[in-house]
Parts: sequence; structure tokens; C-alpha cells
Amino acid sequence: MIRSLRHLIVTWGALVLPLFVCAHNGEFLLAKLTLRTDGVCVLRVTVDTEANFNIQDRAQLAKADEGLFLLSSGKETTGFAKVAGEPAFFSETKLDPAAPTGHTAEELAKSYKLEVVEWTWTPESPKFVLRLPELSPHTVVLWLNDETKPQAKPRWIMMVAEDESPLITAAPPLPESLRRRLMVSKVGSSICLLILVIGIGLYIRKRRRTQA
Repeated sequence: MIRSLRHLIVTWGALVLPLFVCAHNGEFLLAKLTLRTDGVCVLRVTVDTEANFNIQDRAQLAKADEGLFLLSSGKETTGFAKVAGEPAFFSETKLDPAAPTGHTAEELAKSYKLEVVEWTWTPESPKFVLRLPELSPHTVVLWLNDETKPQAKPRWIMMVAEDESPLITAAPPLPESLRRRLMVSKVGSSICLLILVIGIGLYIRKRRRTQA
């Protein structure tokens, strides 16, 4: 059934997909790709370890993460994990309410055993596609969270082995000089905030001693 449905899903946001995954289907991997305004991309893959047949704990997710996706930009195709580097792993208990999968209020209120793997990287080419390997055993719902277009509806697609996403276009990376200025600004703001907190704490402490 999934194999035949994938031929109907030819563009982001195909109408058949929300109908097919309107309820929580834990056997799917939910892959959220966030495109930030500074050109950085974040791919977050969530698995329900109680419902997924292939990945049932973090150890299995860590073993599978290197082969989850291929990345293609132009004529070159390579393992996604080699491009994106080391991921972060963490656990969650709640479904993402922003996911365009039609979760009901009851489903969002429940607790689940969710394991998450997340990559953060800046692609060398802002235009690329994600592809599932030929022998991939996974069914993936990939959805795009494009922060450069905050008013746009989330685009998504269901993928099985050998499928690839439509062309993804990330924002151009920020110039190195601008990145440094932003970093200095963030550090300066953090230091100022820390000084303010310390000052308020000392003031409150001194006032309490005076009142005593």
C-alpha cells in the first residue's frame, strides 16, 4: 500500500498525505528539516520506539543514523551523516504539536517513548535533495520548516526506499564578518545580562541585611 501511495506523492504538501497520516502512526520516522535564515539547516528525526518495528531504542537509532539519508547536490551524492557531522541524541515524551500530521488533542496529551537524533550543519550548496537509500527499511515523513518564509504552510512528503525529496533551497550562508559580529553581539548581551542579574542579587542581599 505504501509503495503504491508514494507514486501519488510527487510534490511537497500532496493532499493524500495528511489523510494517510492523520492519526499518530508510530511506525513512521518523522523528519523535520528546519531552514534557518542564516543558512544553517537542522534535521531532526523522531522515532516512537514502542511502535516502530526497526528502531526500538536509542542504541538502534545510533546504529541506524549514519544510513538514514543520502544527500545529493548537483551530480554528487554522499552519505548525509558524512556531510552533517556528529548528531545529538535526546529523549522526549510528547509529539510535536507543530507537525502537519493532524494529531488530535488526545494524541498530543499522551506520553510516548520518543528518541530523537538531530543534525545541525551549513550545506556547502544551498540547493540539495535528501534521498532514502535503496535498501532502506524505513518509511519517513519529511516536512520542511522554512524560517525564511514564516507565513508559508509546512511542506511535506512521505518517502520509502529510493525516494528523494523535491529540491530543497536553504538560505545563503551569512558572510564570515557578519557571523563574527553577531557572535560578539550575543556574547556581549550575555555578559551584560549576567552582570545585571548579579547586580540585582547583590542589591537584594544588601537590602535584606539592612532590614535585619
